Parts: sequence; C-alpha cells; structure tokens
Amino acid sequence: MKKKISLLLCTLALALGMTACGELKASDELAGRKVSSYRKEVTDYMASFGDDLAGDHSTASKQDYLNWLDAQVAAQFGEGTTFEMFLASYNMSLDDYMAQEYANVEAAVFDDALKLKYSIDLSDDEALTTVLYNDFNECLKEAGEYKGIKDYSVEKAGKTITSTVIGDFSKRDLKMTFVYSTLDSSVPTAMNVEPVYTLGEIMKKAALNTVMGILIVFVMLIVMSAVIKCFEIIPKIEKKLKESKETAEDVKPVAAAPVASSNNETDDLQLVAVIAAAIAASTGASTDSFVVRSIKKR
Repeated sequence: MKKKISLLLCTLALALGMTACGELKASDELAGRKVSSYRKEVTDYMASFGDDLAGDHSTASKQDYLNWLDAQVAAQFGEGTTFEMFLASYNMSLDDYMAQEYANVEAAVFDDALKLKYSIDLSDDEALTTVLYNDFNECLKEAGEYKGIKDYSVEKAGKTITSTVIGDFSKRDLKMTFVYSTLDSSVPTAMNVEPVYTLGEIMKKAALNTVMGILIVFVMLIVMSAVIKCFEIIPKIEKKLKESKETAEDVKPVAAAPVASSNNETDDLQLVAVIAAAIAASTGASTDSFVVRSIKKR
C-alpha cells in the first residue's frame, strides 16, 4: 500500500514538474522574439482598440485627433503642411480651435483618427488590421465599456505561436488572438477577436445543438421511412389499376342474335302463296277452294 501511495505521489510531482517546465517566462525567446514582446503587441492592440472604440469618444486622445487633422491638411496642401499652419493663415491659433471644436467632434472623426493611427485601409477587406477592426466593432455590440486587461498568455505548438489577451468589459469580455509563424514572427499571420462565453452559455449552446441534431436525424428517418413505404404502396396501386383495366377489356357487350324466325316465316308464306297460285293455275280452281297444309321439300 505504501508503495502504491509513493508511486502516485511521484507521478503527481512529475506531472506538476512538467507543467511548470511548459510555462513560458517573459524573458524566454520564441522564433527570435521574447515572450514579453508577443504579449505587448496583442495587449497594446486590445488596450488601444478598447480605449478608442469602447470608451467615450469625447475623451479620446487629442494627439490622435491632431495627427488626423495634420494628415488631412498635408494631403490637400502638400507634405510638411500642418493643421496649425493652416489655421495661422486664417489668423486662428490651434488652442482656440481646440477649445471651440474639440468637444463637439463627432465619433466618426475619432474613427478616422484611429484608422490613421493603425494604418487601417477599410477598402482592403482582406487586410488583417481591417478584419480585426471590423470584428472588434462588431463584438462591441455585446461587450460594453472597456475596463482593462484581465489576462494574457503565449503558447507555442509546432511551428505556430499563439498570443492571447482577455479584455475586461462591462457586459462581456473579449478575447483577442494573434497567431505567428516560427518561420517569420515579425508580423502576425492571423488576427482575431471574439466574445468570451461562460461555461453555462457554452453548455447551453452545446445542448441546443445536440437537440437540433437529434431532431434533424429523426426527421430524416421519418422522411426515409415514408419514401420506403411509398416503394411498397406504388406497385400495389399500379397492379390494381392494371387488373381493373384488364377486367374492363374482358367484359364486352354481347351482340344481339339475328332474328331468323321472322324471316323464315316470311319466306314460308311467300312460298305457300306461290304454290297455291301454281295449283290454281294448273287445275283452274280458285285459291279459296283448297288449303295448303304442309310443304315437303325433296
């Protein structure tokens, strides 16, 4: 008994030791980058997106807004022209403009500033940053207000490195995942953000999917049974129709037999009249003086 207990304890200690060895430290390197750099990249995106998209737009960074304004002026009047220079041409200071206009800037302007900050091109639907930006906006419908970073992790499996961060939101947490290749870890090969569901919600969905699957199976079985039953009924119906058709063809109306007796009687009367006339002619007697009783043919 003691040996069994000792063996069990050794096994548990070995398992815990292997688990501890599998944990990555911030100073560890994966594909030429430290674990801390993977974490920083994904947490920076989560924090920035959370602050700028899930926060109050009226408290957005003034510097981001100014950068956006500078870019608009430079695009219209040439490289090197700033928004402050543009205002100076109208005898207006930047401070006065910001005091008057900054508080009334609409959310769309801050979205444009954020797109400039992350070099997001919404016209390119396949760009990773564009997909991440759109997915994040979609997830915000059920996430609520951003509060901060809750948890993060970096894992390596084969030639893939996965960096994950959990963002703390007022209604539902969001999980952002960056995937890297060990062949080139400088940029992510995939970016994704999705809501975090509780165990109860996951089990509820699983149960619903199971019930739906079972119902679909039973419906298909009923349909198949009906089809098989039709294969049994259709030949019987065809057989009955064939038999009724054959019976109708066999039962034909009997043609009426010709009325021979009336014709025979007519012929006999004519024959009697002829014979009577011949006798009367040969004897010179009247046809009323004798009666033809019978006629014998020889």
